[in-house]
Amino acid sequence: MSPILVRSILSAAVVVAGACGGGGGTAPPPPPPPGGVAIAKLSGDAQAAPLGTALPNPVRVIVTQGANPHAGTTVSWSVAPGGLANPTSSVTGADGTASTSITLPNLGTAVTITASAGSATGSPLVFTADATGAGTTATVNVQNSFFSPDNFRLKQGGIVTFTWLPGAAGHTVTPVAPNTIPTSANPPPPGTHDAPYTFDTVFPTVGVFKFHCSIHGAPDTGMHGTITVIP
Repeated sequence: MSPILVRSILSAAVVVAGACGGGGGTAPPPPPPPGGVAIAKLSGDAQAAPLGTALPNPVRVIVTQGANPHAGTTVSWSVAPGGLANPTSSVTGADGTASTSITLPNLGTAVTITASAGSATGSPLVFTADATGAGTTATVNVQNSFFSPDNFRLKQGGIVTFTWLPGAAGHTVTPVAPNTIPTSANPPPPGTHDAPYTFDTVFPTVGVFKFHCSIHGAPDTGMHGTITVIP
């Protein structure tokens, strides 16, 4: 084959390859990473701080898709009982992480911090924290089927206010022997009550004081609670 013929064939092949390759444009984007979106704890679980103060470290999560960080996911934060998350929602960055700072409630109790990310696998996530110490006052909300908060610490001589929230109906606050809820402020309700209703009671001695709704609970199940009074 003559050199001229070989050069002609090669030139034609280059023209055809250029036409098939879209004129030498940029390559198509890579496919998205395999697997769905998932959320996991990164740091900040199981912290403790005095009641009413901020946790020493932020609470952080990581969102991934497959093995890669996933940006742009909105994570919503909530704290119970009481307390504050700042911000209450955050968006994952390029590293797939989102975080919030937590201020604990003015109540000596275990606290749960919930991170929710829509339909992501692993959502919602629950972190724990402890508001150490005890306060001198507390309010227990009586709601249909539960008390909130239902387990906390109180300073000796402290006052607890039991308040029926709107819609709460047919509930009691019934003490559990041997440490019955004292009655130095107002007598405990003799029977069931509906909202609006409230009463205060003072706890002059240390001890563990259990209570329940006699209609919707028992000393350790259903609608029940515990107050631990410390010096």
